[in-house]
Formats: sequence, C-alpha cells, structure tokens
Amino acid sequence: MITGFLGAGKTTFLNHLIQERPDERLFVIENEVGKINVDCELVMNGEEDIAGLTAGCLCCSLHDELLDALEQVSARREEFDRLVIETTGVADPTSIIQTFLGNRMVERVFELQQVICLADAAYVEENLNATDEARRQLVSADVVLLNKCDTVSPTEVDRLVQTLKGIHPTATILCGDHGVFPTDKIFEVRPFHDERTSQMTAEAPTGSHRHNDITTFTLSFDRPFRLDTLANELVRLARLYRHQVYRIKGIIAVNNTPTRVVIQSVRDSFVLTDGPPWGPDSERISQIVFIGKDVKKQSIEKLLSRHLIK
Repeated sequence: MITGFLGAGKTTFLNHLIQERPDERLFVIENEVGKINVDCELVMNGEEDIAGLTAGCLCCSLHDELLDALEQVSARREEFDRLVIETTGVADPTSIIQTFLGNRMVERVFELQQVICLADAAYVEENLNATDEARRQLVSADVVLLNKCDTVSPTEVDRLVQTLKGIHPTATILCGDHGVFPTDKIFEVRPFHDERTSQMTAEAPTGSHRHNDITTFTLSFDRPFRLDTLANELVRLARLYRHQVYRIKGIIAVNNTPTRVVIQSVRDSFVLTDGPPWGPDSERISQIVFIGKDVKKQSIEKLLSRHLIK
C-alpha cells in the first residue's frame, strides 16, 4: 500500500516503481476522492492493470467497493505478481490495513507486505501538526519515504529524519527526490515476518518522545507474560483508546512458548502471530512500541505489568 498526505508524491513514486520493475506484473488500485480519477491518467501506461475507485475514500465510504475490487482481482491472481493500492492523500490507512489483517477471506488470497508512506520534506512537520490523517499515515507505515529532499538543506533533511525516527522508531526511513527511491531496499522490509522483527523493537528507544501531541514510547519487560490475559488487555486498550492509540507493535515473551509472539494493532483491530524462535542464549525480553495522541506511558505500563508471570 502506498499512502501519504496530499502532494507528497505518491503517484510519482508509483511511476518510478513501475519503471524500476519492468519484469514484474503489477495490478494497481488507484483511489481518488473526486468523481474523476485524475491519478489514473497520471499512472504510466505499461503492462500493468489499473482499477480506479472514485468519489470516495477506501478507508470509509468505499470500503465495500474495495472488497468488491479485491474479489475481482483475486479471480485474476495468476495474471499479476504484485497488487499495489494507492490511497488518497487524506486517507486513514489503518482502516484499509484492517481489511487485510482482519478479514479472513482477504487474508486467504492477499498478504499485506509493506505499507509505504510518502512524506514531503518541506511540509511534513506542518502536516503532522495540523492533521490526524497525516499522523496515522506516518505511524501505520513500515517504510517512510522522505521525498523532495532537494527542496530543503542537507542539515534540515538530517533533522527531519531524526524527527521521524523519534515519532516512529521502528519504521525504515529513506530519503529521495522526485519520487526516486531504491525499490529493492523497500521490498526487503518485512518487519513482521523474519528475524528483523526482534531487531526492530530492540533498536527502538525505550524512553518517551513527543512531537506536538504525538507520543511514542517503548515498554520493556524481562519476565514472560500470560498470553490469554495480556491479549484481552491489549484488545481492551485498542478499543477503548482507538482515537488515541494509533499503533501498537512489538515482540513479547510468553511462558513456555519457544517462539517470539508478534503483536500489532491498528485502530481497534489486534493481531497476534508467531515470530522467529528464541535462540538458546537469547534474553527473553518483551518490547512493545506505543504510538498515539497523548498516551500515558506509566498508565499503560502499569496495566500490562499485571499480566506478567511472577
């Protein structure tokens, strides 16, 4: 999925992606809020199939149309190698992610591999300060592409990268101009499917970071959890604070379980999956990243601590 605020360069990047991977058959779902899908006309005409969904947004009014489009695309699954969805500039991608994580029929056919967020170097901070949509786009991403870096100074680029890392410490952040980024490196990012899952949370800062009203912190626990009660607590948190907690993700150690358990949440959806096994010399430390709006670290830590094995 390609997301990003208005004018960030999503379609320009999509065209670069098409150019860079000529041997890969792409199917593109292009969303446009207006009744005329201008972006469909801007996507490079090649071997790829393009489906336009107009007069609404995939994250809200066009949800049923997205499911219909996915059903139609699934019938042609052998005709393409990769499905790409480009959202509108004002989309909340968390609702679309829910479709792939929480709908069993969709899960059987499609695997959500990367959420890619384009950010305009000149305006990213202004957008983050002004709109909830821009914040959710950023924190939902596995990869953040800081675009149009030629419009600001190198010092400003470095500062912006550190700011974005502070907001979303587990995202891969790449810098580029005119929508040009290393696509191979982007598609290597699979934070919930390999050994890098544990590295992702291990490298995240354990302290709190605040950007405007966006709070990011990582909680670490050196004792294993009771999975059943912890899962219920996290589901409750995700639902109770769905307008405050933008993203939860991390690795947890569960008593008598040989593998890491990967947790992730978007909006009020919560998913647990098996991660890579713990090594014989691994420290079984749970690390959970919270990103949200005025989320209280001490309160969350106290709640989760109740579910540790004594």
